Amino acid sequence: MKLLHSVALSGLLAFSLATAVWSRAEVFSDYTLDQAKQKAQQDNKLLLIDFTASWCPPCKKMEASTWKDEAVKSWITENAIAVQVDTDEDRKAALEFRITGLPTLVLFTPASGRNEFARQDGYIDSSELLQWLEGAKSGKSADSLEKEQAANSDNEIFARISKAHQLSLPQQNAEALSEYIWLWNNIPKTSERFSDVRMKMVPVELKLLCGSYLQAKLKCAELRDTAEKNENRPDWIVLNGILDDSARTLMWFDKVKADPKNRAFFAKNGEFLEPVLFANRRWADAASVLYPNPSAKINEYYKAAQDMMKPRPDTEFAKDFDPFPPMVLLVYGAYIGAGRDAEAQKIADECIRLDDKPAMRETLDKMAKAMRQARATVGGKGAKPAGK
Repeated sequence: MKLLHSVALSGLLAFSLATAVWSRAEVFSDYTLDQAKQKAQQDNKLLLIDFTASWCPPCKKMEASTWKDEAVKSWITENAIAVQVDTDEDRKAALEFRITGLPTLVLFTPASGRNEFARQDGYIDSSELLQWLEGAKSGKSADSLEKEQAANSDNEIFARISKAHQLSLPQQNAEALSEYIWLWNNIPKTSERFSDVRMKMVPVELKLLCGSYLQAKLKCAELRDTAEKNENRPDWIVLNGILDDSARTLMWFDKVKADPKNRAFFAKNGEFLEPVLFANRRWADAASVLYPNPSAKINEYYKAAQDMMKPRPDTEFAKDFDPFPPMVLLVYGAYIGAGRDAEAQKIADECIRLDDKPAMRETLDKMAKAMRQARATVGGKGAKPAGK
């Protein structure tokens, strides 16, 4: 399920949107990562790292179920050292382990030493976790564990993601490329659960491969040409980004942006153009083409945020989790970047009218400061902060 609207400011923003108070389950030790690695080796135990965040609903679900399960706590106490890493607090570790989705469990065994043995992406219940851990302890290979996981559920996509991660680590580029291309070609484009995996996580990994592996670049270029031939602009735009060829996207955009026939496309697929326009500081284009009616867009996001927080059988939300503030960032930021401060003020007023909470006010304030600073670097005139 798509949880948050893409925040694509290409390095302009570096602040956390987490608002929940962090509470570590008792199954996890207080060791640092380095201490945990040393302790696991010293005691000849497994090392289990849980990458999580306070705003992540599936992580919260694991906090309330998996990590509180008595069998899980007992097994880990006897056989493993477990530590939890908040990716908002330790971004260095998140980058080091190439964490692209949450929750992610990374496992080391005594035999694997400092090399990652296996990982699990996404929510996992207590029985699946215990089966996975027990299999690793018994000496089963990572491949056999993945096959068992896939056989016991319909989670082949997650199994493929895990395998691709593992192949990337020892530089098995050809095999990793094969897995990521499988994900790109086989995840349904209409999949609510996996759409972000295909259009956000997989492109990140393919971009990394393209930087060090020529065949990855050639394959992605081939996929891009096919997408263009089939007039599949969303895929084409994403693949241009993977290939560091967003200039091609901008050239096309400049030709078609004024044509009224394309309004429906921009309204439906704006999220794919947002990273390109913001990275190139085309804020005026983002405001006028992607968000021509900002009030309607803000209310659309508000409705989507309310729908996200409704109880669902496959997820659980923290009581203080509010997806709305980060969803409005780019709309608000685009109007500030474009120098349309009066309209930005109206956007801020509407956001606060709908969601008058500290998180919203803080988010708007940080975005305003970041965008005004960015605007100043390209010769834009300063403006008074939007009111609260």
